[in-house]
Amino acid sequence: MRGIEGLTLGRYELGQRIAQGGMAEVYLGFDRRVKRQVAVKVLYGRDESFVRRFEREALAVGALSHDHILPLYDFGEQRPWYYLVMPYVEGGTLREYLLRRKRLTLEEAASFTDQIASALQYAHDQGVMHRDVKPSNILLRPDGYAYLVDFGLAKAMMGGEALTNSGAMVGTPEYMAPEQSNGVNDYRSDIYSLGIILYQMLTGRVPFTAESPVAVSLKHIQTMPVAPREINSDIPESVEAVILKALAKDPNERYQEIQALAAAYWKALQLEQSRLRSGGATLPLKLSEEQAMEPGEGDSENDSDDSAEQAQPIPSAITRILHDAEKAFVNPPVTPLLIPLVEDASPSQQYPAFNIKKKRNSLHVALIALLCLLIIASIVPLGMALQPQKPTHTQPEQSTKLATQINGAELTATARAQVKLQATLAANARVQVTAGITSPIGAGQVLYADALTGPGGGWIDDDYQCYFSTDGYHVQSYQQHTAAWCYSNQAVVSNAVITAQAQLLHGDSYGIVFRLSPSSDNFYVLEINSRGSYRFVRAMSDNPYNWLTLIDWTHSNAILSGYGHINTFLILAKGAQFRFYINKQLIVTGFSDTAFASGLIGFFVGGDSSGGTEAAFSNVGIFQS
Repeated sequence: MRGIEGLTLGRYELGQRIAQGGMAEVYLGFDRRVKRQVAVKVLYGRDESFVRRFEREALAVGALSHDHILPLYDFGEQRPWYYLVMPYVEGGTLREYLLRRKRLTLEEAASFTDQIASALQYAHDQGVMHRDVKPSNILLRPDGYAYLVDFGLAKAMMGGEALTNSGAMVGTPEYMAPEQSNGVNDYRSDIYSLGIILYQMLTGRVPFTAESPVAVSLKHIQTMPVAPREINSDIPESVEAVILKALAKDPNERYQEIQALAAAYWKALQLEQSRLRSGGATLPLKLSEEQAMEPGEGDSENDSDDSAEQAQPIPSAITRILHDAEKAFVNPPVTPLLIPLVEDASPSQQYPAFNIKKKRNSLHVALIALLCLLIIASIVPLGMALQPQKPTHTQPEQSTKLATQINGAELTATARAQVKLQATLAANARVQVTAGITSPIGAGQVLYADALTGPGGGWIDDDYQCYFSTDGYHVQSYQQHTAAWCYSNQAVVSNAVITAQAQLLHGDSYGIVFRLSPSSDNFYVLEINSRGSYRFVRAMSDNPYNWLTLIDWTHSNAILSGYGHINTFLILAKGAQFRFYINKQLIVTGFSDTAFASGLIGFFVGGDSSGGTEAAFSNVGIFQS
């Protein structure tokens, strides 16, 4: 489903796309009748089984009314579209939050576990199990309030018609209980899935990953998870025991109610606090100002009892931590403890060796870049005969700039003159490079250009993973299941048209990186692979397992598959809107994402090939959008 922004479904006007799944997309909408923003979930295709899933979700959610289950406003069809209308939640998903934060505190994990457990317990009490509990199906408000969504796989436990054939596997493999692989589901499968989420919140990763869904499922059945404390030593033993009980292979050995899982977590956490308090250690669990105790307060047994009796509960506050181990075993608070989302990501790890560039004399870099541009202006064609629609809006002011610093050192007056001359030469080369080619797509002045046939232009050159050859700039990964990217530090790109040519020499996938922040390993990448498919990814760390696929692998006849063929990329990035071309053909008419506003450009390779992946890139150009 492409380009339905601006469409009106019933009384709902569709704005930008805010989420994309396997069978549906979610758009920010506007309800014209009641004048409010909503989220509109639109079915992808016309397949009857998809329609049945939508109808099932509407019936399941419509029958449930709970504070932590996202309510359903409306459901309708406008052929060929089917849609659900729900409240718009601004904080994003728990999956996105975990990508930013890596790990959560014990307190945050307790809050989210309690909220989702209360929603699932209510659904189970109504005879409905979710069957696809995972972080991407948990929406968060900025104040930390959580909603469980997507009951598309929900099934009534008593007399309900199965959505899938008997024995079929449903759900998301990384979060599926062992029995789900054989098509067996009950409420204890949801308990296992929440246990996986709790494991991920405290360790920063899911317990089982593999190359295929079947391999992941086999691990759930056959392999014991790595003990959480081996990954994060700050996890108390009592909390680890709760997680491992929730992840028992045999459903009879798990908690038999999901609320029991949340209660056991709180009890384990508070017991740990009591133990630490009695030993004189600082409590890691944060308290509200009204509940905070001065150093030394409650040292005696009488003080402890008195403070417990006098403490007055406040809205959204956890039961006061008691100093007696016997009194530590309390139920989770009726009103959940809300912890506002932390927007700053945890300190980024050192980025891998292939991202570390050699330092160069700044004047040397500028002179080499100037020489490259002279060569380009005379012999290198960068344009492509594209025929997309002209944009109807006015051209924004320039937001792409040539770097005024290289490797941290300010340019000398001579170097600044060279950069100015470089810009002039680029402008003069515009007719040769772009005449009659880029103007139909709204491309303007040439801001950066490099044939990539020799060192310079700010590109990393370590003679190993990033290096130059006569056929272009090579980027190479050397092992299976790895990714590598190399970049130039010379141009910060925001609104721009980016183009480059590339050929795959061996391996799996390759593409263009843009809006890269090297310090945090944040970037977008448009990839194509040896089989003629493309995808669009948001990377938010140096671990590809944590990256967010915005557009999953999609085959396109525009892509030359195999090896040794030159494919030409062109990316139009304007604010949060993107459009993609391959070999003069429009492959993505429009996509929206607001995560990254600007950054550097680069090239990417990766995949599962046993010998790694290598590609050669050439003729890169950046034009003002």
